[in-house]
Amino acid sequence: MGLVVITGGFGRVGRLVRPALLESYPLRIVDRAAGEPLPGEQVMVGDLAEPGMAEEALAGASALVHLAADPRTAATWEEVHRANVALTRRLLTAAAARDVPRVVLASTVHAMGEYNRPEHRPVDPAWEPRPCCAYGLSKVIVESLGRLHAEQTGASVVGLRLGATGYPLDEARYLGMWLSDHDVGALVLAALEAGPGWSVHFGVSANTRRHWDLTSARKLGYEPRDDSEPYAATAGPPTVPICRMFVGPDTP
Repeated sequence: MGLVVITGGFGRVGRLVRPALLESYPLRIVDRAAGEPLPGEQVMVGDLAEPGMAEEALAGASALVHLAADPRTAATWEEVHRANVALTRRLLTAAAARDVPRVVLASTVHAMGEYNRPEHRPVDPAWEPRPCCAYGLSKVIVESLGRLHAEQTGASVVGLRLGATGYPLDEARYLGMWLSDHDVGALVLAALEAGPGWSVHFGVSANTRRHWDLTSARKLGYEPRDDSEPYAATAGPPTVPICRMFVGPDTP
């Protein structure tokens, strides 16, 4: 496989994914704000919503890893629709025009957040989505767009429902959904090797307290190595208002 385009590549998740991917693929980083590139990376700075920008970004691409998003669980529907739904649709239209054969879409465990209760764990990614917030709902729609794209074009499209990625593990609510810096790179690498068609998987580490079933992700070739348990003794209660996803009998 040749050039991999990463949107939002200078963001919280992109900074963790790029070193792992750069070992195997040439990268083009696309972001609204300039960042520090790694040796050998191409960089494009601009707004992908602008006419022609998405098509330019995907010129010559063998794969798209779409990480750019508004991840705020307190954001309004209008904000997440513009940043997540509309932008993903724009990029997938450009990917179809450029015949990009592989797409990896960053989704979130919030797309299944209402299942984050003891009676449902571990949550199966094949269950019907149950988002817990506007952010989660926007990613359910992103997943539907990805599935439609795969069915219309025959491309490989993988949705990754990422857990807590790139955050300090200082709150107990993250212990069951943590995705380590190492494991997120391994997960995206595995997703890039998926065969044609649509699939969606949870993206968390091999946590002792894991709430999310990794069976399908392991079939991609993902083998997480890290566990949040060493942080359990020092992880405390939430320090900011929490999403409905974390409301339940075992919330600290």
